[in-house]
Amino acid sequence: MGGIFGGICKTGIPRGAIFEGLKRLIYRGYDGAGVAILRGGSIEVRKAPGHLFNVAKQVDFVNIDSKVAVGHTRYASRGWPVYENTHPFLDCTGRIAVVGDGIIENYEEVKTILESRGHVFKSRTDTEVAVHLVEEYLKQGLDLTRALLKTARELKGNYALVFLVAPEEKLVVIQHGQPIVVGFSGDKNCVFVSSDLPSLHGFAEYGYILEDKTIAIVSLEGLQVFDIETESLVDPGSMQLKRVKPVVEYVEKAGYPHYMIKEIHEVPDALVGTTLSVMDKYLRLAAMIVSRGEKVYVVGTGTSYHAALTSVYYFTELAGLSVTPVSAAEFPYSLLESVETGTVLIAISQSGETSDVINTVKLAKQRGAVIIGITNNVGSRLALESNVYLPIGAGPELAVPATKTFTSTLAALLLLASYTGVFSGLRKIEEHKILVEEMRNYAKTLKETIPYIEENASRVSRELKDAIGAYVASSGITYPIAVEGALKLKEASLLHAEGYQLGELRHGPVSIITQRFPVILIEPYEEQAHSLYLKVLGELEARRANIISIESKLKTNYASIILPQTQKHFYPISVAVALQLIAYYTGVARNLPVDTPPGLAKTLTT
Repeated sequence: MGGIFGGICKTGIPRGAIFEGLKRLIYRGYDGAGVAILRGGSIEVRKAPGHLFNVAKQVDFVNIDSKVAVGHTRYASRGWPVYENTHPFLDCTGRIAVVGDGIIENYEEVKTILESRGHVFKSRTDTEVAVHLVEEYLKQGLDLTRALLKTARELKGNYALVFLVAPEEKLVVIQHGQPIVVGFSGDKNCVFVSSDLPSLHGFAEYGYILEDKTIAIVSLEGLQVFDIETESLVDPGSMQLKRVKPVVEYVEKAGYPHYMIKEIHEVPDALVGTTLSVMDKYLRLAAMIVSRGEKVYVVGTGTSYHAALTSVYYFTELAGLSVTPVSAAEFPYSLLESVETGTVLIAISQSGETSDVINTVKLAKQRGAVIIGITNNVGSRLALESNVYLPIGAGPELAVPATKTFTSTLAALLLLASYTGVFSGLRKIEEHKILVEEMRNYAKTLKETIPYIEENASRVSRELKDAIGAYVASSGITYPIAVEGALKLKEASLLHAEGYQLGELRHGPVSIITQRFPVILIEPYEEQAHSLYLKVLGELEARRANIISIESKLKTNYASIILPQTQKHFYPISVAVALQLIAYYTGVARNLPVDTPPGLAKTLTT
């Protein structure tokens, strides 16, 4: 995954243009950066691992003495963040370069075939297969357009690829599920290709949004677009043409006012990313280990701990397995003595660097535990310490309050529980594959409904703006989500909030409820819990409480946000998104720095 920014100019790429474009795309990746530059009949590659600003001290992105260049800032989802895995990649001849965004699902099969034909790979990434595949088809006598079309049909997954092919003064693109925008400068002397529209600010007035499953030949002469399936020409006049007009300070947030709201909107794509990032062979290995564990603990802190709590429902129902969720901060004092050979520790850390998690992992390993790591950072200490790790593939998350990484962690745990069920005999492999497809379809539905949820969450935030505190309560599989929702209110809106099980709300907490102490009730998914939900609603009504209800099936008169109906295991994700939006808009209404809450950091490493 990562951000792509390239250009073609009549008299040479403007000084600093590639660096500025990549800087605006840092939110898409900060594990490495590089640029491919056309020089006559050859290509020069400059790259290094690390954050763009650090890489720029080693690599000159400013002075690009060429008419054609394409740059990349990387998020490591396949392959560690080292030089060899940093984009761009060259083919065996050195005449073709590629940068990519997204995930190629079947790269291992394609790589095996290409290696048998003599191709030499230098990285462990999925993107590199694309450049060798184009090389192979050109070697077979196909022209560049046909080679691209055949490559696009061969590679499965969600990705965008931009190639530079010497000596052609053009950029060639494959759009297969990941966004790519093409913009011409006002004087038509330059054309730019980028991962998002706002990054073109100052470079182009308008941007063509490439349609899904198309290839494009981009040059100063114009834009040629072909449909991958039919191979027919697509009229650029039929494509979306959008004006580049973000407020300047929003450019590096893809046009959004805050990273947090941008990342909430990325939840659906991140879910699909999870299904693609969690490779079957590693998921299978992790599931086999979990299924044979004599004791299985799931540890994390903060948001990751709430994901661990939710995983209990997944493993119980899909695998018939009892797992114990524990705060990683408390594990050394409570359950460490029970760890022995045969114990499995599922450790969750979105950054992979959380000190409490790393400490617990090391202590458990010393006592013979097998570690399954779940992280959003494949180059992290957690990945290094794990026997097997599963990348959640949510993409970079820059806001301190975790949003898409939480929902993608839930997705990864759900996939692991489902596959564990195959080993425990509770499920068939076909049922697991159906679940993966259902998750991808659910992500599409969620993407369509987020604007509606957002509108209602914004309205709800007005009731919370002047609150002195709040409760968030639910039962069943959404009880842990209530606890997570309370945490989001604390983080993003600095509102004291507590998460409760519906029944527990009646035992004491109800006594301090006032109009300025609202209650957010989440309708439980489980039908047997509906009677308790309605009973609590009635008791709160009798107390004239300020009730905010998130519902799906019942749709009572108190419903403030109605979520689309979905299957049980996806419902927590829908609820989480609603609560994230409520927390965000409450923080905005309170004029707070929602991305950087005071006293908090993205990763607690000390």
